[in-house]
Amino acid sequence: MSRQSWIDQRSFWTALFPFLLLLSLVLLALLPSRLTGIDPLSQHARLVLAPPLTPGHPLGCDFLGRDLWSRLVSGSLVSLAAGLGVGLLSTLIGGVWGILSGFLGRPWDPVMMRTLEIWYALPEILIATLLMLFLGHGLLAVVVALSIGGWMGVARVLRAETLRLREAIFMDAARATGVSPVRLVLRHFLPNVMPVVAVMVLFRIPGGILGESTLSFLGLGLAPPQASWGVLVNEGWKALPVSAFMLVWPAAFIVLSLVSFQLLADRLARKSGMGR
Repeated sequence: MSRQSWIDQRSFWTALFPFLLLLSLVLLALLPSRLTGIDPLSQHARLVLAPPLTPGHPLGCDFLGRDLWSRLVSGSLVSLAAGLGVGLLSTLIGGVWGILSGFLGRPWDPVMMRTLEIWYALPEILIATLLMLFLGHGLLAVVVALSIGGWMGVARVLRAETLRLREAIFMDAARATGVSPVRLVLRHFLPNVMPVVAVMVLFRIPGGILGESTLSFLGLGLAPPQASWGVLVNEGWKALPVSAFMLVWPAAFIVLSLVSFQLLADRLARKSGMGR
């Protein structure tokens, strides 16, 4: 086998594995009742802290006798929705800021970038934590808080891409033919910047999942009995001295989803030519 053939096969499998894993997680999130058949809020006193492989409860039960498999599956929808929401909203905010900064140029570009750098100096989770104190609990509040706290990296990337495209030869050629600014943006700029936007959405989704898990672990995100991976990690941490498996399962789901999204984002970034 040639070196190039080996590299191509390796690249194929590194893309296929995270795709299949994410597809499995999405199916878990969209078809919870069909896959578990158990109410995630149903409590059974005789099953309190039942260990894994208990008949009818493959991952065991929590300290209220609720089935952990059904709670993990129902929490998948919430955590993935949080990640996707943060990915889309933070990319929208950062994209608008970065593209406007790149297009407007002086005197607006330096002012916008200095403002961004001041905001960028503050830790994302700190901004989100402070915002949650005012927004309250809930999925929407988590998405908004994490998006406001984490759009700055997207803005910097899309500003750089805008500056590159603005000076591209095909853009100069379009201007020379008398194309209107609106048509220039719609026909020439947006089709070339959208692959970068898609990559940034994928890169932001893991941050949204991890951010939701962190806020819920701290008691600032979703409130029990609603299940999410962060809520389950919080419950598992409290039960760690007597039942370590309660922490292992949601932590494993979080790690697998983060790694899968990151691998797919890296793959898409290479395909789109980012970093060249």
